Amino acid sequence: MKQFSIALMVLTALSACRSNKLEVIAHRGASGSETENTIEAVEKAVELGSDAIEVDIWRTKDDSLVVFHDRNTARLSVDSLVVPESEYKALKELSISGNTKIPTLREILEILPSDVRLFIEIKCCWEEGEAGNVFPMLSDLLQGTGKTNQTVIISFNPAKLKEASDYLPKVPLYWLVWEKKPVDELIKTALEYDADGLNVHFNVLSEELMKKAKQNNLEVFVWTVNDEGKVAEIRHKYRGIEGITTDYPDLIKKRLKLNRR
Repeated sequence: MKQFSIALMVLTALSACRSNKLEVIAHRGASGSETENTIEAVEKAVELGSDAIEVDIWRTKDDSLVVFHDRNTARLSVDSLVVPESEYKALKELSISGNTKIPTLREILEILPSDVRLFIEIKCCWEEGEAGNVFPMLSDLLQGTGKTNQTVIISFNPAKLKEASDYLPKVPLYWLVWEKKPVDELIKTALEYDADGLNVHFNVLSEELMKKAKQNNLEVFVWTVNDEGKVAEIRHKYRGIEGITTDYPDLIKKRLKLNRR
């Protein structure tokens, strides 16, 4: 009986340690070091020890799923193409910042290590018609690459999460929130659209949000935190946060490790 009690104590301690661990999510890959949403940024994020990687996807005119943030390529390329209105054969010819290329989601999934999660933001969440019809293709791709269990879906449009649940019932779904709203409204919307939790800008965080999210079994993630001091503040003030998205995963992981001492 004594040995059983000791074993139970060890298991409880290990469980507590795991529950206190914050998942560090590399924003658009390690975008503080490499051009965002590229193969290079994803590889760098893995090299830096990221727990997860966040990327953005669009459906192109010729039915490819590509990884890019903006609707238009002008910010990162001398050429200006509207991503959902272009064919991938045109997009892949572009040279974007850092002399890199726009990858497909398949290319990202193929280099994703088995112990790293992938947060996929649905950037085409407001598109009409086929440009916004992404989940049948996404579901097939994830199953085909064997990465379904490593995937998380995030979107600013909560209706897209409801749609995602029909095609990817076992994939966690989080509603992205960037502006402060009454906490009860945030909780109600997340529950209404079958979200597993909220992924909020750090300015939206509050003790009330954390309390009511926990009461409703909703997880809370926070984005995009690049300041080490802000990380320390978040960790100590808002207990229960599941993860932090950052452009600098190595710095944030180092800060979190220091804080645990």
